[in-house]
Amino acid sequence: MGSTSRDGDCWDFCRGILPDVSRSFALIIPMCPPPLDSALCVAYLLCRIADTVEDEADLAPATRECLYDAWLAAVDQPRDPVAARSFREAWPSLPAGDEGRLIEGCGRVLEAFASLESDLTGPIRDCVEEMVGGMRLARPVETCGGVQFLCTDLDALDRYCHYVAGTVGLMSSRLFAAHMAPAGFRPDDAWMERGRRMGLGLQMTNIVKDCRIDAARGVSFVPASLVDLSSGRYRPTPAGLGILIRHTIGHLREAMAYVRAVPPREAGIRAFLLGSLLPAIATLEVAAADRQEQARIDRAKMGEIFDCIGRHGADNDVVGEWFERHCSRTLAALG
Repeated sequence: MGSTSRDGDCWDFCRGILPDVSRSFALIIPMCPPPLDSALCVAYLLCRIADTVEDEADLAPATRECLYDAWLAAVDQPRDPVAARSFREAWPSLPAGDEGRLIEGCGRVLEAFASLESDLTGPIRDCVEEMVGGMRLARPVETCGGVQFLCTDLDALDRYCHYVAGTVGLMSSRLFAAHMAPAGFRPDDAWMERGRRMGLGLQMTNIVKDCRIDAARGVSFVPASLVDLSSGRYRPTPAGLGILIRHTIGHLREAMAYVRAVPPREAGIRAFLLGSLLPAIATLEVAAADRQEQARIDRAKMGEIFDCIGRHGADNDVVGEWFERHCSRTLAALG
């Protein structure tokens, strides 16, 4: 992380692998002031390891449960190298690619985590524990054509997104609030809830963007009632896509109110948040307008977004107008 002063092999590993497992977070985390940049880097990697346990399709249920137990024990005792080794050795075989490298280096992530101040580690540990608890919940599964539909309706989708992303929104909000407290920032319950809703909106944007990729690997987070089951391609119907995108925009509008409440003097925190929020609404616009197989915003659009953040990130009127303009375009494209 460019703005952190932390040194050592464990931090070199964390900074080095972050772009390999998440280019988007690697781009925006350095915008945060220290020590938030370090805390968010480690928090993302800890959560990504838990997510890898959930996503690895070849794991037997008993093995997955063993890995969850081992990972929670390691996060609870990050200074204990035995705990990290036990988690690593519980894997029958490491995942391929960068996720496997991350698991292999989990001890260095835990070492970096242990070096953080206690007011940072508490929210992160709570996040990982609640996330894993949610991942362990049995979710109703409807299977059609070899695709497992993991969320039965929008309420179930909200619950899923809470555990994998709303928990991160709450954790981040706790970190931000503590950082801003000396300058007089006092969050209320509504602000914390909007931080959680931001996590839901960002996760649902990813689901919209990647629904075809997910279906190709045999899973769908989009409820079956919103999907065309007849063609075998399992894309959302036009009406289903509209319902899903409108629902997502509802969360993202709460996220915009959350960002607007962050004082303008907190330029780094606002840039970090806007660096996720503005690309999300731009992605939904592409999905609504083009009905693409995998909605992506191009490099020029990303340049426009970060130029807006750099020039106007402290101005609620300008960033709010940019956001609402793209909301209106997205809704108009849906008809």
